[in-house]
Amino acid sequence: MGLTTETESREFEALQAQYPEIAAARDAFERALEERLLQDASPPPSFLKEKILKDLETAQSSGVYNNDQAEEAPVRQMNPWKWMAAASVILLAGSVLWGVSTNNKYQELKATASTNQALQTELEQTKARLSALQQDASALQKPGIKMASLQGLPATPTAQVTVAWDTTSKDVYLIINNLPQPASDQQYQLWALLDGKPVDLGVFDIKQEKLLVKMKNAQGAQAFAITLEPKGGNPTPTMDKMTVYGKL
Repeated sequence: MGLTTETESREFEALQAQYPEIAAARDAFERALEERLLQDASPPPSFLKEKILKDLETAQSSGVYNNDQAEEAPVRQMNPWKWMAAASVILLAGSVLWGVSTNNKYQELKATASTNQALQTELEQTKARLSALQQDASALQKPGIKMASLQGLPATPTAQVTVAWDTTSKDVYLIINNLPQPASDQQYQLWALLDGKPVDLGVFDIKQEKLLVKMKNAQGAQAFAITLEPKGGNPTPTMDKMTVYGKL
């Protein structure tokens, strides 16, 4: 039905040769599709039959003389090719009408199949997002989780980020509540602060599809901070570019 790529079509043909049940399934589908098209197809208009019969009657009546002339002149036989040609043209017109109707039904079935495929894809994507949210929720419910609310500093008062630190596995997660969009050559970088010393936990982008953004592990932490650094990050934080800060 034109819904596969050339590579997929070749692969399907090869699988049919290898597995008879696939070939049988394709034959069954094609037969069902043909029966559906024939069932839903509009029949040729009723006037075509009347038109054909009328043309045949006209051709027959014009092909011989009347009874008065029959004794004076020999009977002139009609030319069968003449009315056969006329009938063929009419039948061709009917076939075109039927073909258009059948093609419309086929296009409807094809569009339905394409819509179903799009809905199935959207459903799978939604299920994947739901599964990811459930995993994130489970991660936040672990008994060893500690949370830190990182609030914006005077330069960025509306900024806010939540950090979840698993004290057992040492995993660190971010929930990006609100951060200003950085320039294209800049990235945000997360730091864990232990005894006043910063530990790099990696850079991240603010546009994330998941609720939790996993960062580098932190073996110990008393507070967390985020700075705005050149793209790729810095080995040490730029203090005047600190955006948010919060203690555990």
